Amino acid sequence: MGRTLKMTRLALLCAGLMACSPFGWRAAFDSGAQAEQTYRTGRAQHLAQQTDAARAAYEAVLRLEPGHPGARNGLATLHAESRYLERAIAIWRELTASIGLDAGPGKAYLFANLGQAYLLNGEHGQARGALERACLLDPLNPRAWQLLGDALAGSGQAERAAQMHRQAAALRQHDLRADFAAAGGKTGVAPLGQALAAPKPQAHPDWSQSYIHVGVDGMMELRRVEGARLAHEAREAPAPAAVARLEIRNGNGVTGMARALSNRIDEPGIRVTRLSNEPGFAVSHTRIEYEASHADAARRLAQRLGSTQLREVDPGAPVNLRLVLGRDQARHGTALRLAPPAPAADQQLAYR
Repeated sequence: MGRTLKMTRLALLCAGLMACSPFGWRAAFDSGAQAEQTYRTGRAQHLAQQTDAARAAYEAVLRLEPGHPGARNGLATLHAESRYLERAIAIWRELTASIGLDAGPGKAYLFANLGQAYLLNGEHGQARGALERACLLDPLNPRAWQLLGDALAGSGQAERAAQMHRQAAALRQHDLRADFAAAGGKTGVAPLGQALAAPKPQAHPDWSQSYIHVGVDGMMELRRVEGARLAHEAREAPAPAAVARLEIRNGNGVTGMARALSNRIDEPGIRVTRLSNEPGFAVSHTRIEYEASHADAARRLAQRLGSTQLREVDPGAPVNLRLVLGRDQARHGTALRLAPPAPAADQQLAYR
């Protein structure tokens, strides 16, 4: 009886200390709730392009809860948008370091984000490793398969890249969970079984439809794709665009620069058909002249070249696009190459 009274008294004393102490459970609960609310505020500011406010919010969350994965993921994304890709990669590497293949589909987005950052940084081999893990953790996510295909294409593995792109397309077109349930099937592949058993992800109205966009000037920003537009695009696939004929004109006088770049043009829908020289080689800034019907191709090429002026011209020339290399690119010489392609609208960075 005496021991029971002592234990009861001790429990009451502990409860009193926890209620009064700033280090007790109440403070921990309050700080956790405050961290989550601050994170949500920062996330909304991030989407509204209020970069400084979003960064301050994420940093405030990490002071309250240093390991908060959402705030660290958001901070990494801010770094990627500002072209501090090494900083972004470092954060995502830390976030994924302890995640095993038994973690399930809920953590796959971190590997996909890491892989996309590697892609934007031109590190195709590293991207492939991260994206393979993303696909193993969540085999039903078309984004990871698409990015893996892009990484393989960048490594020169065209056949395997096409296979991954076909897998991504199949997952976008079919609800495999519903098909599998209707067939009453089972699988012996553990990752696929986990993904099928997990609840179907519900798209967050703001963040699941967001992606990193690389602008003509090389700057990155977070953009949102409206759900209605995505649904429309899923129903009506666009007709393939006509191939744009591209002329590369040397406007800076660096010998062999236009020819070397012509061998590296890998933008779909663009074919180099002509090389030429600008009289006097006095072009100060690189530009792309384009016919109106090929404006999209011109913008894509400009995004990958970076810091390029766009100028619409009347049709009638033997080419649809003319890339005039200026002195601003002369420092690259014959080593000039295109940056990796910007992520498509279905290659969103995932946020939690």
